[in-house]
Amino acid sequence: MKFHLISGVALICLSGCAQDLTPPAIEAEQPPEAAASDPAAMPTNATIVETYFPRSLVEGAPEPLPQNPDARLADADVIFADAIDYAEETTSYALLIWHDGTLQLETYFPPHTEEVRSEPASMHKSVVGLVTAKAIADGLIESADAPISTWLPEWEDDPRGEITLRQLLTMSAGLAPLSYEGGAASPAVRFASGEDDTVETLLNLPLEEASAPHFHYQNTVSQLLMLVMTRALGEPYQDYLSREIWQPIGAAEAYTYDFNEEGFPRGYASFLARPLDWLRLGLLIKQDGVYDGEQIVPAEAIENMTSPSALNPNYGWQIWRGADFEAERYYNFEGIGFAALSSEPYLTDDLIFFDGFGGQRVYISQSEDLVIVRLGDSQTGWDDSRLPNAVIRALHAQD
Repeated sequence: MKFHLISGVALICLSGCAQDLTPPAIEAEQPPEAAASDPAAMPTNATIVETYFPRSLVEGAPEPLPQNPDARLADADVIFADAIDYAEETTSYALLIWHDGTLQLETYFPPHTEEVRSEPASMHKSVVGLVTAKAIADGLIESADAPISTWLPEWEDDPRGEITLRQLLTMSAGLAPLSYEGGAASPAVRFASGEDDTVETLLNLPLEEASAPHFHYQNTVSQLLMLVMTRALGEPYQDYLSREIWQPIGAAEAYTYDFNEEGFPRGYASFLARPLDWLRLGLLIKQDGVYDGEQIVPAEAIENMTSPSALNPNYGWQIWRGADFEAERYYNFEGIGFAALSSEPYLTDDLIFFDGFGGQRVYISQSEDLVIVRLGDSQTGWDDSRLPNAVIRALHAQD
């Protein structure tokens, strides 16, 4: 159990923390039956979730996916062969492709099925961004430009209290990242494991030394946003998400992995949902907040979430954009540390996507009427443009 716990923390750090800075290797004493040379002994994004406790339910109300079967392509496995091949090469669990009003491809790679709920890494950030946009539209939050001291009285007389909600949403809060010095005993790893008091850790984050506002993607910023939201909503995040978004889109039950028994969820990772329900979120955003003919989230909220931010045109409110080509997409303004790779520009200029470390993705294009979901093992060499471009090329070949 000790090995799985430490390995799980390492996986969470890689899946959710690698964008802060690339952490050093985390060494763990391993029992003989869990030798590192045995791949079956190492946790994956699918198996590690079995150790995720405490967790909270996001209650669903599952309904069939609304679609037009008359628009379904014949021989989808042949048409999307290149996309399927890449999914197989990268040890995927699920590959779903929605186009032209219907689910054109729904592939699960054995032993995984439609019920797989794996670690999606930072894709949870985009769910938190969506919830925040909805809460603003609902009037629970007056403005994205409100100072966060509105909900953090601990910072009422502190310069950090002047940080706005928008700056949290767009990763431009100016807070210093946690250090990885010390390996398993470092502040960053202790934060990911929940060993330290999470709220205390967040409230002790110092400001960065950089003088000018800048983009710096950090898990602690998303977790601070989650803290603000748990106070602003006036009810558990899981309950608001369930009632206002999750049940209205016909999703099945999902779970958050929590820092404590009180249900404070990891807002930067570990939202456990089925692949089909990630697809439903993609459809909701693609359709400007409409799902199955009902306006679930105001279109203005979706626009706010998906528009380019002031300091990074490829980032919105906790969601990524593909408008400007970046062969190496860094997660900070200095261009250091880990970078997501793209072999070529996207074949559509309106691509937006949920980005979880190592290729956990929901790709969305309104102009192509396209949503792609890929969940699987994390791949440090994931090519961000290969899968969506393979799908778009296949679709254009049918025209």
